[in-house]
Amino acid sequence: MLHGIEVDINRFMTESSKVQKQRFIEALSPPTHAETPEHATITVNETIGRFAFLYERIRNAVDYKDDHLIRKAAILRIMKRQLVLENEPRVIADLLIRELIGARYLPNAKLSESKIDEVAESIRKFQAVAKIKAGSERHMEWLRGLIAVEIEERLVDAKIEKALANFLYERIAEQIRIKDGTMDETERRLQIYVACLRTFQKADEEVLGYKLLRAHLPEWVHPETWIEDARPIAERLVAQERRIKTCLKHRLGPTFSRLVKPWSVSLNVLRDVMQEKPEDVVMLLEKPEQLAIRVARKAESRYASSRGRVRRGTVRAILYLFVTKMLVALLLEVPLEWLWYGGVDRLALGTNLVFPPVLMFCVGLLIRIPGQKNTERLQLGVKELLSDEPLPLREIRVRSKKGMRQFWFTAAYAFTFLLSFGLTISLLQALHFTWLSISIFLFFLCIVSFFGFRLRVAARELFVVEGKQGIFSMFVDFYSLPILRAGKWLSRSINRINVFLFIFDFLFEAPFKIFLTVLEEWFAFLKEKKEEL
Repeated sequence: MLHGIEVDINRFMTESSKVQKQRFIEALSPPTHAETPEHATITVNETIGRFAFLYERIRNAVDYKDDHLIRKAAILRIMKRQLVLENEPRVIADLLIRELIGARYLPNAKLSESKIDEVAESIRKFQAVAKIKAGSERHMEWLRGLIAVEIEERLVDAKIEKALANFLYERIAEQIRIKDGTMDETERRLQIYVACLRTFQKADEEVLGYKLLRAHLPEWVHPETWIEDARPIAERLVAQERRIKTCLKHRLGPTFSRLVKPWSVSLNVLRDVMQEKPEDVVMLLEKPEQLAIRVARKAESRYASSRGRVRRGTVRAILYLFVTKMLVALLLEVPLEWLWYGGVDRLALGTNLVFPPVLMFCVGLLIRIPGQKNTERLQLGVKELLSDEPLPLREIRVRSKKGMRQFWFTAAYAFTFLLSFGLTISLLQALHFTWLSISIFLFFLCIVSFFGFRLRVAARELFVVEGKQGIFSMFVDFYSLPILRAGKWLSRSINRINVFLFIFDFLFEAPFKIFLTVLEEWFAFLKEKKEEL
């Protein structure tokens, strides 16, 4: 039996849809009274906050991440730095929260000072486990990521998202089945829940890992039972990492996500509709025609917002590629060309300079926005979720990975790598590119293609109607898939050695943030002296 996840994934869904709908109403209903903090609030000097906010904007341009992951990444980065500079958990927690407020990741003068103690508990747990040294540095990096998720959950109220994710799971848990029953029931429900979080909350591997850690290791949320002797927990964490990563890499995970997505996106749009005017929740549930109109209106609004995100994402990706990748490569290409070949090929240099931003611009330009059929499917998804009837049954057919057919498919997939890169290299050689220029071109081709693919996936988060695949699109997929795979590997590898991030994090950020902290303390001291007058 698993514990700790917000819903019991092993429980048979005996609740009626009316009970589930009532939970949905309660989740979206406005609070009856405004919450007031029991303790003094954490306040950061506005002037200091402007400097911190400006710094974060500049750094986020260098370190490209999806918008919903930026705050968590900032928590992880600040925590890692503070763990090096400080040892007292409460001091680390206080500095961490103040930096987040200054950078406008959290509201100013809204959080209770009791949050410092909550975050300090998370820091204390990590320090206790880290002292044992039961795992490798990669294991500790994994654990730091989970601690960042825990800290974000402590600081940001996500009750509505959790309640709606539970509502989604409870509505669909019995409606997605494995044909011939070839999957364990507990694993099937777990994969459905993971798919709900991936599609509804856009949870990444760290968020999902934290959810599963709480499920598999319930003692983690009760540190008072093990903090004095952390060795057993530290050793179990190493085994849990392998278990969790195996679960998240399940080969049917993408299939579950694909089946859950139409209902998940419909629920996302429905939430936006209800949160516009929470007082209308009950009325809209009683008038399906009016609800359908508002869902369509909100869907069109989300499509428009998606266009804006595509434009901003394209600009950010171009800036990121130029600053972190292109500049470094060009600084290497020119001197090495002179050293090895006695000159610089202007055609190759110009191509490598112009090609990446042009390709990124074209990718952003060609990204489509959903149409009327997609809106109609969203309306149907909302109707199905709120209906008293069970949702339509979906079955997953598990294909065997054994036999000669799988072997030949794998061999053909490997051949596509040779074909894609072989054709590209042959074309560049025909244009008299040197091997250095070819290497740089392929590098940018892979990186830009992968960024464009990520941008396209983000733009398609509202798509619930699959488009038709023609011969041209099949050819493009055949050629681009190996390049995208290489781009994914390169992007992850290079992010670990990003020179600009090293400069920001170690040579600039630490002294800059220390200066801001001292400056804020100085302002507080002057204010105190002024009040004494």
